[in-house]
Amino acid sequence: MQTDSTSALKSRSLRAAREAKGMSLRAAAARSGIDPGHLSKVERGEKQLSLEALYRLAVVVDLDELAGHLKPLLPEEIGAGPACEAGPSAGNDEEAACEAASPVEQSAPHAK
Repeated sequence: MQTDSTSALKSRSLRAAREAKGMSLRAAAARSGIDPGHLSKVERGEKQLSLEALYRLAVVVDLDELAGHLKPLLPEEIGAGPACEAGPSAGNDEEAACEAASPVEQSAPHAK
């Protein structure tokens, strides 16, 4: 059973992975096709991501093991390849966006 503290711990881990890449919240959100406000709430443990959005974020911040676990759970056209390429200039470029980003992730009900 997942508790609120477990959820918050996982959210902080997403933030830590993003920050370890030197990537701003806006850049990570743009590259993964997630609304920046929603991603901020996810990182604070207030909202959740769909599996597809979590996969895209995992690819963007190089969480390869997580992306590998999620890929088989996604429709073939989504899990076929990386959602966004975070190339050498990926760093802190606020305006960089994923060319083939899926629709912006909206608020999902928070399970307790």
